[in-house]
Amino acid sequence: MMRFNLNTRFVMWWSIAWALGLMAVAPIVNYFTPFLNSAYNNQWTPDVYWRLVLYWHGALFMPWVTVLACIICTTFKLDTIKGTAYKLIRESIMYGGFIATPLAGIAGIFDVYDRFALGIPLWLQIIAFLIGDEMAIALIVTMFLYPKVSGVGYDKVGLAYYTVLAALIGVLIAAFEGHIGGWITWAGPWPSFVSNYINSTMYSVLGYYNATAVITWTENVVTSHSHTMIPLILAGIVALISSIYGYNEMKGSAKLISAAGFFIMIYMIIAVVWLYIVAGVGNYSIPTLFASGPNGVNGLAMDDTMTGMIGWGALLVLIGTGVYAHRQKKLDRSLLFILIAAALIYLTVPVTGYYIEFHESYFGFATPGQGPGWMYDAAYLRFHQDFGFFLLPMLITASLAFKYMGIEEKRKNLVNDLFTIGSIIAFIFGESYVFTLNNVFLYLAFLGGAITAVGVLTGLLSTYKDVVLI
Repeated sequence: MMRFNLNTRFVMWWSIAWALGLMAVAPIVNYFTPFLNSAYNNQWTPDVYWRLVLYWHGALFMPWVTVLACIICTTFKLDTIKGTAYKLIRESIMYGGFIATPLAGIAGIFDVYDRFALGIPLWLQIIAFLIGDEMAIALIVTMFLYPKVSGVGYDKVGLAYYTVLAALIGVLIAAFEGHIGGWITWAGPWPSFVSNYINSTMYSVLGYYNATAVITWTENVVTSHSHTMIPLILAGIVALISSIYGYNEMKGSAKLISAAGFFIMIYMIIAVVWLYIVAGVGNYSIPTLFASGPNGVNGLAMDDTMTGMIGWGALLVLIGTGVYAHRQKKLDRSLLFILIAAALIYLTVPVTGYYIEFHESYFGFATPGQGPGWMYDAAYLRFHQDFGFFLLPMLITASLAFKYMGIEEKRKNLVNDLFTIGSIIAFIFGESYVFTLNNVFLYLAFLGGAITAVGVLTGLLSTYKDVVLI
């Protein structure tokens, strides 16, 4: 008789399996309810493709954060302490993650808009997302308690530990911003104090009270939610990588480089969270730095500069980790893939992205009629989000998860080789498509993504008996 043990290893396996399956059916879902069909947009957030957002939140985001929660527990041994803290972890992450992953994913297939199927898919996704909030709260509380309860001490857990903690707090704040935006999207500016606050806040910026003020404010909140969430999750992943590969044992230049990176990351995490609070639920208009061109159209948005600083701090951490792993002969295929994937993220997001931002007079804000190259900017918008912010970080997460699942060395190397080859192919041809719009390059980029999917499937099959069966 087949049974499973509800522990972090199984919940990681379970979540990755759901993510892979839901990605596989995405073309079918898109055929019936197109992801980029504006007919599914809402009157209060008309510029948000909610069909795309709701599906991928269920299919990818929920499994991703569940796996990361399990990795945090395992890396910092949060699931080994006794008492209330352990019960909090077990009920929120092991039981909660086990339920929330399929709930959010299946509901996301049918969550087309708020009244579809009596609103049942919407409410099921809301329940799953609230479980995600509970995971974050459980981790934050446990991480505050762990140094004392375990006897390790607050001065010994290291900067990587505190970077993950800072990222978790920021992620929880971003989640509440998402809930605020979701509430207004589906319920409207109700009750009255909501519309009163929005109009009084936006009047000084827009000079009028009406539905447009509500739309502007709500879309700012939604944007702040997503722009806070992704860089902070990436910062947490980098801190986990450093912890797994021995940050607390580092010495010399590797330790110094990594510590400098962590200080930059923690400082900028706090700054970015504050920036997106005042720009999201407040009325702060984020300026453009180094403006040039007609009407200052070219330049770097200040928030992109600040999130970029988190990335540059992360780069120092990765360099220090790589140096240490090489010296200690710990540079395995998993870390090698992670470092390559990180390089591809930097080439995709800050390098290509900054180039486009400094040439917006040509690329034109991904809006028809605002620049001769607007169609390339539109292609880049999708590519850098899907590849740089989702596929690569999720593959890195999967690589770390398979490492903890105890996958056999030969199979682990094969999985990471497939991840590496697929990611490089997807990057080369994805970038080529962005600047040519040649569909041949697009199909080749999809081929790279398919190769990485084979890697995920290989990892799942290789760990099935050890993780699922007892």
